[in-house]
Amino acid sequence: MTLQNTQDRTETGQRKSLSGLAKIKRLPKTHQDYWSSKLKKRSYQLDGKTVEIPTWQVRLFHLGRESWFNLDTANKATAAVKARDIYLHLISKGWSESLAKFKPDMEVSKDGCTVGEFLDQVKAVSGLKPVTFEIYGRKFRSVVAGVFNIDGGKRKHDYVNGGHRAWLDKVRAVRLERLTPEKVNDWKVGQFKSASRNPLQLKRAHATVRSLLLSAKALFSDDIKKHLTVRLPSPLPFDGVALPEVGRHRYKSEINPALLLQQARRELAEGFQGEGKPLHPRPELFKIALLALGAGLRRDEIDTLQWTQIKWDRNIIRIETTEHGSTKSADSEADVAVDPGLLEILRGYMPKPGKASQFVIESPIEPRPKATSYHHYRADRLFKQLIVWLRGKGITARNALHSLRKEFGSQICAQGGIYAASVALRHANITITRDHYLDQKTPVVFQVASLLQAKADETGGGVEIRSAVA
Repeated sequence: MTLQNTQDRTETGQRKSLSGLAKIKRLPKTHQDYWSSKLKKRSYQLDGKTVEIPTWQVRLFHLGRESWFNLDTANKATAAVKARDIYLHLISKGWSESLAKFKPDMEVSKDGCTVGEFLDQVKAVSGLKPVTFEIYGRKFRSVVAGVFNIDGGKRKHDYVNGGHRAWLDKVRAVRLERLTPEKVNDWKVGQFKSASRNPLQLKRAHATVRSLLLSAKALFSDDIKKHLTVRLPSPLPFDGVALPEVGRHRYKSEINPALLLQQARRELAEGFQGEGKPLHPRPELFKIALLALGAGLRRDEIDTLQWTQIKWDRNIIRIETTEHGSTKSADSEADVAVDPGLLEILRGYMPKPGKASQFVIESPIEPRPKATSYHHYRADRLFKQLIVWLRGKGITARNALHSLRKEFGSQICAQGGIYAASVALRHANITITRDHYLDQKTPVVFQVASLLQAKADETGGGVEIRSAVA
């Protein structure tokens, strides 16, 4: 027996020390004594009789997968040490190497990698932004769950009682080599068939499937694969799987910017509606509307915008990474030129000395820059209130707040052309601006009415065009 008290080697001293150890509520998994209570001697049926295996065994769980390991000893202390060693090897080397070392007789797939192991290593070595990885990973798991019919029902959304964890473990435990391009394509076709009776639902299904596949395929890019040590299957899950065609989702304006701004000033800033009926002023909502429609800022940019980012002397708003959050991309970091009159309105909302608030939009909620699994907004409650107000003004777009940014881009395009709009919106390329953000404010039409008023030239057979403006 290992001495527990080297200062008092008497039997009484050892008992006192052991009594002190008993007060420890929980040992770490790196301690051999933790595994003593996890050991089990399993049994099996032989000729109707129960036969107990004489050696100790342990069941280990990791990354949504489990397996029993035979410890090859009837000595419990020795078995506990070995169980600990297997566990430490498993969390550092993964299932493939651990099974090959401690269960060499078990057939291990040459593509030995689960969905969970793959995602964990991508997260560790890819260099993706945490939020980006969470989005890609969530969409990849959605594809896996769809392909293998891992539904989970309503309990999938139960984050408190373990329903989500149970669903997640099932998805993560899927062997990656089982996710073949054929199965992915069958799932894709099945999604379209189930929505084929309704043209609108079919259009939405194409957009949803394309979004899921784009994000999932991004996890298998060459820039990521070169850093991975897990063995990937061949072919890869999305090799040869075509992306659905969805066409361009060009912005269709529902906004009269002059009318909307006047209504926002009267109802949100001044607190009046209808025939002088007083309301409670909501200046924060007015500021959000100004920044989205007047400067084209994104929701997260508005949420963490600080007064120091406004350069009053140059009439610009500087969008940059701060300690409270990063920009969407490197191209998003830029100076946005804005109307001097807009800045004068904002200047009127600057806090007085001694009551300084660093954020333009005031909210009692603190920023959470470490949040990676979801988008956290300080002003989320305010954003939702403004969306309700915008709906009341006839804006039916799915993302009513983002439509203000698109209207900003359309107005800049009408004044300075598509390149000026792309620069103002801080897009990586002009294609994004053209396909998604612009509504043609001044349409070019074939003037049929003018031709109908034309008078034929009696002598030469030509056409004399009368002015349509009369």
